[in-house]
Amino acid sequence: MSGAQVFRQTSSIPIKKGVNEVVIKDVSPYVTQQQLQATSVGNFLILDVQMQTEYVPPKNYQSVIVPAKTQKEITRLEDSVLFLTFELERINEKLNNLASEKSMIKQSQLIKSGGLSDTLPEFKEIVKFYRAQLDDINELIVSWKKRQHKTSIRDKKHKERLQELRNYANNTQQPNVPAKTRYHVVVTTYSEYGTSGRIKVNYFISNAGWIPAYDLRANSTSEPIDITYKAHVYQNSGEDWDNVKLVLSTYDRTYSATKPTAGVWRLDYTVNKPVQPVAVNNGISNELYYSQNVSSPVEAQSALRNMKESGKYKNVNLTYVPGSSLSTISQNFSNVEFEVKLPYSIKADGSQKLMVVMNEKVEAKFFHYMLPRMNKYGFLQAKIGDWENLSLLPGKANIYFQQTIVGSTMLDPAAMSDTMELTLGRDQGIVSKRKKISEEERKVGLSKRILKEYTFEIEVRNNTRSSVELTLEDLIPVTENEDIKIKMVEGNGAYLNDTSGMLTWQLKMKPNGKEVIRFTYSIEHEKDKPVS
Repeated sequence: MSGAQVFRQTSSIPIKKGVNEVVIKDVSPYVTQQQLQATSVGNFLILDVQMQTEYVPPKNYQSVIVPAKTQKEITRLEDSVLFLTFELERINEKLNNLASEKSMIKQSQLIKSGGLSDTLPEFKEIVKFYRAQLDDINELIVSWKKRQHKTSIRDKKHKERLQELRNYANNTQQPNVPAKTRYHVVVTTYSEYGTSGRIKVNYFISNAGWIPAYDLRANSTSEPIDITYKAHVYQNSGEDWDNVKLVLSTYDRTYSATKPTAGVWRLDYTVNKPVQPVAVNNGISNELYYSQNVSSPVEAQSALRNMKESGKYKNVNLTYVPGSSLSTISQNFSNVEFEVKLPYSIKADGSQKLMVVMNEKVEAKFFHYMLPRMNKYGFLQAKIGDWENLSLLPGKANIYFQQTIVGSTMLDPAAMSDTMELTLGRDQGIVSKRKKISEEERKVGLSKRILKEYTFEIEVRNNTRSSVELTLEDLIPVTENEDIKIKMVEGNGAYLNDTSGMLTWQLKMKPNGKEVIRFTYSIEHEKDKPVS
């Protein structure tokens, strides 16, 4: 699943008498000599196989003459850009002159004196003159700025087009193939006479692999489930795989190729020797610390309870030490190979190529599951048995029901039980309503203890047109405190898991049917000690 074994072969080639060298070109640059093998198909011998590198210098285009039409356009644009440069200079000078003229009028002594030495009619004539002059100058400035803007736009477009044509003309002289290094396999052969044959080579590359994935599809509760095996294949080997045949394997090349030895497997009775407790004074007070190794979880719980009740030890440290074994037996999944039926092309860019490997149909048992305290709707479940024969690998699986994706899950064969259980989504046709019916509290005799009793009711409706098998669950509290007593008063036929407090009912519901479940439990504890 990590790495790839690449197989290549030549067509039928002539083999001369004596020693020959056959070059298989352009293999992956990540091949090492130790990972390279060659095989002959014909009446000749292979003497050696080696990796070889070849430096390829850059290759230039032949000198290309720029077309006359393009050269003519370049000349015209150069003239236009030169003319527009002069035109922009003239416009800028005109705007500078108008700005100076405007400033000169504003700085005139006639305006600054305010007409104190002149008569009123003369002053009015002066103001009228200056106003007319300034209006004319402002109109000229606006007109020339518009002209400047249009000329600048034309100048920019001409320069951009001229640059494009100059780049085109310059690139006709640039190399079209840069320098690179090529990697080849050189196979040395020997024959006592002239013949022909083929040469096969194979090599291992580490920067490639595949990731398994699955689609689980169920169209109805009366049909088998379709399992589609998929694979995300990637490679970054430096050589593109064009229309190649693929075999996906679970073989692990990291396993040692050295022949294993079994040694001796001896059996004997396992004797757990009692270990005396060690009480250590902490040197500060008379409080003692207790430490002991125990051989089972049951013994650990019993010892822990006894030490706490004694009240002599401040800290109790118990370590569970299981009986040691003289051997370790590990079981691995057998190596599986999937031959992909269709050829694929995979680029050497590290991107993942999704492909379908195979399809399988498996029988499944469908049922509904409901946990009303968390969700009022039922969930369609499917159980698949004998999944060990499916050669599943750890991977992500998309789950579809009636052509709609309803979720995803992770398939991990190492962690799954004998039966694989899948959730196929929420079924809004199976609905429930949960409510508390009563809560009673009373004293226990003449003690300071109280007893609380709770009753809940669950109403389940099957609004579909088909019968369903429903697993209904609810929860009552559990405790590790022996002073708190929890009792199941009425379970209405439920199975109670004493460890988790889970109540389970198995119901067979008719179309448009209804079931009402009531259950009651009690909690007894000290009245003055709140329970939560």
